[in-house]
Amino acid sequence: MVNALARTIRANRPLAALTGFSVLLGLWNVSQYFATAGYDGVEHMEYADGLIFGGQLPHYTGEYYTPPGYYTLAGIADWLARHAGVGEWHRAGMALNVVFLAITVVVVHRLAVELWPDRPRRAFAAAAFVAFFPLAVKDETMFHPETLSLCLTTLALLLCVKTFANGRWAWGLGITLGAAQLVRAPALWAVAGCLLALAAARKFRETAIVLVLAGVIAAPWYIHQYGTYGGSPVFNRPTVQKPLYERRPVSFYLDPGVPAVVSAPYKRHFLNRLVPTTYAEAWGDYFGIWAWNGGGDGGKGRPGSGARTALVIQSLVGIIPTLLALAGWVFLLGEARRRPERLPIVLVPLFGVASYLLFTVSYPTPDGDVLKATYMLTAAGAWALGFATALDRLRGRWLRATVAVLALSALAELPFLIY
Repeated sequence: MVNALARTIRANRPLAALTGFSVLLGLWNVSQYFATAGYDGVEHMEYADGLIFGGQLPHYTGEYYTPPGYYTLAGIADWLARHAGVGEWHRAGMALNVVFLAITVVVVHRLAVELWPDRPRRAFAAAAFVAFFPLAVKDETMFHPETLSLCLTTLALLLCVKTFANGRWAWGLGITLGAAQLVRAPALWAVAGCLLALAAARKFRETAIVLVLAGVIAAPWYIHQYGTYGGSPVFNRPTVQKPLYERRPVSFYLDPGVPAVVSAPYKRHFLNRLVPTTYAEAWGDYFGIWAWNGGGDGGKGRPGSGARTALVIQSLVGIIPTLLALAGWVFLLGEARRRPERLPIVLVPLFGVASYLLFTVSYPTPDGDVLKATYMLTAAGAWALGFATALDRLRGRWLRATVAVLALSALAELPFLIY
């Protein structure tokens, strides 16, 4: 037993080092980052404070349309920190996201091992994608629920894959999917993906268990939202009174934003353009909440020269991982025909892109504020598997060259990841 444990530790040393790096990086960033600087930071903190300190949900204000799961945990952490005498006690809620991302890194690795037990390098590559993904690093530093949504959705994918081999895992899958819906609406992608995958494999008993558990656990929140606000219980916000096809111009869908997506990947450029804005925010800092302040250089609304250089580097760094993730998704789609346990890994990113597109078209804003890549962070674990799949298919000099470029890119990216 001792020898087996020693072998397990030796085999997992790279993963332990990667997870340790993720935790240290996250804790440093949390200690330096201003809680109000992230996406709608004030509204998120007010939600948690009102829930734990005031005992009530927000009503027609702030993030009232967001489920209370993360705010409950973050609010309790803040309450403990406040009573322990911590000065900036909201950092306790932020620090929870460091834990959630570290868990996600480990779960992604385990998910890859479950799918490809004879491909340890593929598992490490997938975990590294999540640990180094700028969007994940930025979001874990904020007072924001998306990292917990990513964690639970990735765990659900792992449990779904295990359910294909043993139906008893369906109970854990249903509970996880129910809990994920109490954190963030994009968790519905995972619900749909897992249910469709199980049903397509004719695992109807497991499908029924997951459907009932996921529905019963999330039902109180949806009932509350519908009973209080009417309309959609998932996302109840007013929008323009136009047919869907008239809400965005053709340029919104087709303009690639070239060359500005590389040469000037920050706000004011390619405004309200779907692909370049989403890409620039995923790999860089389009809206100015991380590497530069959105107010800009001397109030001019643009980053200073140093920040601009960092943003250009980030835009270049993201090209190869993005192409690999997309190519890997195509490979997984082909494999899913004969390996149905891989179908949920394919469906979750697909549903994520479709849902994001529908959301950004349904709620147009003059400043492009809805085009935040963080709305698709929930699917990052699945995209990581696509990245690792494509990388693992390379051979010879192509593999060596790609790994070398990725290693250099990671070194170039490191200063950006440290706040």
